[in-house]
Order: sequence, then structure tokens, then C-alpha cells
Amino acid sequence: MTHTIESTHGASAQAWSKEVMKEYLNHNPFYNFMGADSNSLIQTNEELTKQAGDAITVQLRSKLTGNGITGAGTLKGNEEGLMFHTQKVEVDTLRHGVVLKGEMSEKRVAFNLRNQARDALVDWACEKMKFDIITALTDTSVGRDRSRYIYGATDANWDNTHATALAKVDTATDKLSTKLISVAKRKAVLSGERRVRPFQIKSKDGKYEEVFVLFAHPYAVRDLMEDVAFREVNTNSSVALADSVFVHGQKLKGMWDGVMIVECDDMPLLTGVGTAGSDVAHCVLAGAQAACVAWGKKTNYKEESDDYGHENGFAIDEIRGVEKLVFNGVDHGVVNVFVSSSED
Repeated sequence: MTHTIESTHGASAQAWSKEVMKEYLNHNPFYNFMGADSNSLIQTNEELTKQAGDAITVQLRSKLTGNGITGAGTLKGNEEGLMFHTQKVEVDTLRHGVVLKGEMSEKRVAFNLRNQARDALVDWACEKMKFDIITALTDTSVGRDRSRYIYGATDANWDNTHATALAKVDTATDKLSTKLISVAKRKAVLSGERRVRPFQIKSKDGKYEEVFVLFAHPYAVRDLMEDVAFREVNTNSSVALADSVFVHGQKLKGMWDGVMIVECDDMPLLTGVGTAGSDVAHCVLAGAQAACVAWGKKTNYKEESDDYGHENGFAIDEIRGVEKLVFNGVDHGVVNVFVSSSED
């Protein structure tokens, strides 16, 4: 006989589930870029937690392009229509669990195996969410358009065939640099019929600033930090040594031309696809509504006891989906940046 334990360490199952979800999201490197509004880099949606369905419809909003009316001109009849594109994000069940067999398992160690089981599931959920977001953002099977891709330092490397374009990425001239970041940003704000909207962040003084975020592989970040211009902008002699990004290794490496550079360990490294069989890192410059995370059911944490209390199982489950947002066949909020990135 198996039964569900109704309480865990003095906390109700519902409260424990909320704590697990909060903790695993807080540990996710993309958490600070997630939000419910359309100005968020990764838009979240929880509508399906309150209603039936296996997919949620996301409204993708384009930036207004009209000049407006000045002076005594008539606005009536000259308004600009809002442009939306809808995309369905499907959700599905996601579960994982661990089991402790026998009371002696807990007797043999000094630490609490129940807490370790919970922490292990939190770590797994965090990693799973991170990989799902990266997989979505770097999906080249949908949304591929010249206005959203840059292969190395020049747009001339573009080719309709993805593999052919990758083969043009050169080890000498196509490493991540301040110049290349500026090229990618200009592609975001100028290229194509529809521009990528920047992501909004709130500064310490309460003002909102518009920025883009570049998620980059560590090898690409290594090359960028050799760029003299980047070092000059992001290194200040008046800053204490312990506060320098060049010393303490924080994920946020600095800013360049309105682009926040964030190191992300698990961005794809494509081996042997560049010039002369060199490696190429897939980085992503992201703006508003780059991707969506939709929940059909929030994280649920459970414990079960079996074999008359001799065996204890621990599990988490949720219903969610993660997808890159694509507008009329073109990536809505990302520019894919491919740079030469050899191993150390």
C-alpha cells in the first residue's frame, strides 16, 4: 500500500511546493529576465493554471513605427493600428523523483537525506528549465532569417544554408568583440521589416532603461575580455579589486553599446563547423519577448511512503512549455550570433 504524506518537516505540502518552485526559479540564470508583461525578455504565462487546455496563445506585439501628429494636425483617422501576431505555446507534464530505500540509508549518514532529496530535485528543476530555455532560444529550425543572424564579424558571411554560413566563420577575424556586438545590435534595431524591441530594466534610482542582453558561451566571453575597448569601458581604477568582473567571475560581464553581456555556461559550442574545422559558439542577443515559459500547473512537491514506511519517495511535477517566439516565420526577439571560439 502506498499513501501520500500530507506534511513535510512541519510545512504543508502546498507551502513546500511553493518554496520549491520559488527556489528553483531563483537559482535559474534566466530568472531576472523573466516577467509576465510583454516588455520582459522571457515572458511568463500562468493562464492555464486556472483553466483547461494544453496550449496558451501568446500575443506578440510589434513596435509602433508611425511619426505621430504634431501641432494642430488631426489625429482622428491617422491613428496607427497595433500589430499583433499570435503563437501557441504547448504545455506538457514534467516529472522527476528520487527514492530512499530502507531506514538504514538515513542511519548511515550524519546529514538529512530527506533534505538532500529535496535539494537534488530543486537542482534538477533549475538545470532543466535552464536547458529548455537555451534550447528554445538557439533553435535554428524555426525563425531563421538574414535579419536575425550574424555569422562572424560581417553580414557577408550569410548563406541560405546554415552549415555553409557556419563554415565561413574564421578563427582570426570572427571572435566575439565590441565591434561585433555593435553589429549585432544594429541588426536588431535596423534590419528587417520588424525591429527587435529592447528589454526594460529598472535602475536603482527607479528609472527604466532599455537594453539588449547577449547570452554568450564562456569561450566567447574569454575572447571579448581581451578586447581593449571592452576592458576600458568595464574596468575602473577607482573600483576595488574585489568588485571587478575581471576578478570575481560573476556571470554579468559588463555592458557595451546598450548590450548587457551575460556569460552562460551551456550555450551551444558547435565543434568542427567553422573554417578549417574550427569550433563556433552560438550566442544570442535577446530583446523583449524572445521566448515564453507557460505553466499549466505550478510545481508540486510530493512525498510517498511505501512498504510500511520502509521506503520513501520524493517527487516534483509541473505542467509547462518553453518556446522561442517567432513572428511570421522570423525570430521575434533574438539575433543569433555565431563566433569563433576555440578551446583553451
